[in-house]
Amino acid sequence: MFKDNLPLELHYPIEYLKMKKYLIFLIPSLLLISCQKDSSLKDSEIPGWLKERIALDEAVILANPASGLDCAAWIRYDSSGDHFYVYFNMLLSSWPPVYDSDGTQLSFMDDGGFDDKAYKKFRNSLCCKKYVWKGEKYYEL
Repeated sequence: MFKDNLPLELHYPIEYLKMKKYLIFLIPSLLLISCQKDSSLKDSEIPGWLKERIALDEAVILANPASGLDCAAWIRYDSSGDHFYVYFNMLLSSWPPVYDSDGTQLSFMDDGGFDDKAYKKFRNSLCCKKYVWKGEKYYEL
């Protein structure tokens, strides 16, 4: 401590002002980071077929924790006004399966060849990624 017992900010006014400036920027930054937009769906937005599939996956995870299904996620994308659901498993997904709103899996192959038409609508205007379900060990790449 100093002999004159003056407050610290009077002995070091420039350092005090610098610290105050840092705090003024740090606190709002932390608030913005902590208020991130929720990227998950409400239960009412999840189709019935997908709820059944998720329940089945959770049952398999409980019965066999080494199954690798806990490294997976169901993700909904909006594309051209339609919802598409992608099952992404970090261990298995080189071409993750894509489903439409009715639960019909889009096919990679059409008559033995690549079906570009089926995925064109999905790929070209892909937006609005929302998580439907995430396994316990899933993390975003």
